[in-house]
Amino acid sequence: MQHIIIGVILLNSIIAHARLRSFLTASFVHSPSRIGSNRSVKSSRKLSTGKIFMTNSLKGKLIVPVEDCINIHGVDGGKNVFIDGSWYLNPDRDSRAEYESGPRIEGAKFFDIDDVCSKGELNPKGLPHMMPPKVLFAAVMDALGIQNSSNIVIYGTKGCMLPSRVLYTFRAMGHAADRVHLMEGTLADWQNGGGTIETGATTSIRVAAIAENLANITPTYSAVDARNTVDMDEISSVVGDGGKADAIIIDARSEGRFLGESPEPRVGLRGGHMPNAYNVPVTELLDQNLSKLLSIKDMKAIFDKAGINIQTDKRIICSCGSGVTACILATALEICGRDRDNTLIYDGSWIEWASDPNTPIV
Repeated sequence: MQHIIIGVILLNSIIAHARLRSFLTASFVHSPSRIGSNRSVKSSRKLSTGKIFMTNSLKGKLIVPVEDCINIHGVDGGKNVFIDGSWYLNPDRDSRAEYESGPRIEGAKFFDIDDVCSKGELNPKGLPHMMPPKVLFAAVMDALGIQNSSNIVIYGTKGCMLPSRVLYTFRAMGHAADRVHLMEGTLADWQNGGGTIETGATTSIRVAAIAENLANITPTYSAVDARNTVDMDEISSVVGDGGKADAIIIDARSEGRFLGESPEPRVGLRGGHMPNAYNVPVTELLDQNLSKLLSIKDMKAIFDKAGINIQTDKRIICSCGSGVTACILATALEICGRDRDNTLIYDGSWIEWASDPNTPIV
């Protein structure tokens, strides 16, 4: 009889423990907060009991669902850093102004690809958003409070294409690839999912304020010279080698621009494409809002239709108008299973190639 009583007590204890664990899990996974009109509200997802789960929700993911991003927001003492990487083809929109006026993800930083870049003597051709020198990038990271060990989650606002250029800038400058992520969705998706936001005015980092003292700065952040990019000399060599080249070029511009049938956005720039280049318009790889990639199956079919073997041993060099949407191509290739280290970005892209009267165009 005593054995039976002890067994019942143990069984009841196990059941109670299981119910408590189920309750705690439901509390932080299934109870998104709602946002007030003029204030930030901490999400009920952020319980200390969920930290291990939340950290693992980033592991091994290039693109992270919004719900997982909400789960890891603010639970780690600042190790997970959210970056607004918005950039628009529409010249009437100002990504910095929109960030500073809000709303934005609570605690998010702003990274401007047109500001954190090579300028002046480092960019004699005056090309837009070229990869920055390592000392500047490192100084900007220090100013943003970002360490080499930080997990970076990059997002964009509605109307911004997938902000892959920011991701590839971080990677190119030495941030560990497995610590840089893209949020799958926009700020609007974050708000709809119950993610916390800030409203009201704020300020963002400007390179001019940092560059004045750059010569006297010894950054804490450790950056490298930009890698996994190619320049004009290297792309010229690939084009010159023709079918014997150890690389292929994929152009992300529209079919009309690729064929020279539609005008370039930059007045006076030649149309057409580099000899032997392939064309995969980046808009074909994105959903109707241009903020999310299509399924792997659909993207593989698009690359296959264009005549591209995504698993080729040759290097794949991604190009576009100015080096921004080329990074979305590279993201799509990686999601489809290609080795990211064998995919490169032509930083100067079409604006550099077509501006030189001596480069071949077909």
